[in-house]
Amino acid sequence: MRAYQGGGSIAVASAARFDALRKRLAGWSLTDCTSRFETVAGPDAAGLLVMETSGTTGDPKLVRYRKDTVGRCARAIAEHLPVTPDREYIALVNPRFAYGMSIIHSHLAAGVPVRFCTPPVSADAWTGFRDHLTPETSVYLLPHQSFLLARDHDWSFDGAVELIFAGGMLTESMAARLRPSFPAATVVNMYGQAELGPRIAIGRSPLATFVEGDVGAPLPGVRVRITDDGHIEVDSDYRMLSYLDAGEVPRWWPTGDTGRIAADGHLHVSGRTAGDINFLGSRIELSALRRLTRAVPGVLDCRVWAVEHSVYGQQPSLRVLVEAPDTTAERRIRRALADEIGSSASAIVIDVVDMAALPDSGKL
Repeated sequence: MRAYQGGGSIAVASAARFDALRKRLAGWSLTDCTSRFETVAGPDAAGLLVMETSGTTGDPKLVRYRKDTVGRCARAIAEHLPVTPDREYIALVNPRFAYGMSIIHSHLAAGVPVRFCTPPVSADAWTGFRDHLTPETSVYLLPHQSFLLARDHDWSFDGAVELIFAGGMLTESMAARLRPSFPAATVVNMYGQAELGPRIAIGRSPLATFVEGDVGAPLPGVRVRITDDGHIEVDSDYRMLSYLDAGEVPRWWPTGDTGRIAADGHLHVSGRTAGDINFLGSRIELSALRRLTRAVPGVLDCRVWAVEHSVYGQQPSLRVLVEAPDTTAERRIRRALADEIGSSASAIVIDVVDMAALPDSGKL
């Protein structure tokens, strides 16, 4: 934190990147936000911050910011959550990535402490965590963590706990599981991307009346437009300078999401852009594959995308989250897909992971 608040430049990345970064970031400080911190010899590099994207929309990249830009976004986040000294803040996300870094920066801006804890990955570990909740607790979470948090149907907490979500889409099915366990909870639904500060919009509502996709109004300094085909584009005062290995970014950033702006000014996000693809001579709707997979018993969440294939043209790939290792999951998913799209389901790539096998970012 001293390195971040000082005048020098700092790169926050996995330790595996350190060798490559040392060769190109003379005078910078390097940290993995856990056990390693070092300063590369060389003239001081003034006022820049580099951090990793989570890689959920492709290979992990390094984004490059001015520290003052990050600071302005952090102050906007702290004001609009808001971060207040009367609450106890706990973060169950990796501090190295954009979501975790934004938590650190916004709490520094507000002068309010936050405690980062190792995310529980089993039902027993979640039980231990829940026992320490108070009505003044605010918890930073990833959406899929809601499944384990509400796993015990005989347990409930009546206090006004605040559940703060980012790093993915909070769905109605996730909220429905949480409601019996947290009848008085407030949910904060944050939307953003590592390239854009990272926060774009912040929505707040009682969990009881949560509306899927409603991420609230854009932050001051953030402008959102919807293209004719429903894609969300953002012009943000908090956007990055560039990727570390690329040039300037466009003014209107294509988020890769679809959505709409409601009459009250709130942004509603429908999901990732996932159109039809040409697969084995047929048109396949990726969003339909996601919907079918999520309906399979035992599946907590699913991410779907398409890759180019020399024989198939475009090949769907599914990354599926289950609670615990399940040797039957892939077979059951493939059977459910075959019932809808036929024999071509046999050529879909399906990667099943459990909560304990998620990457460092904690994202699917």
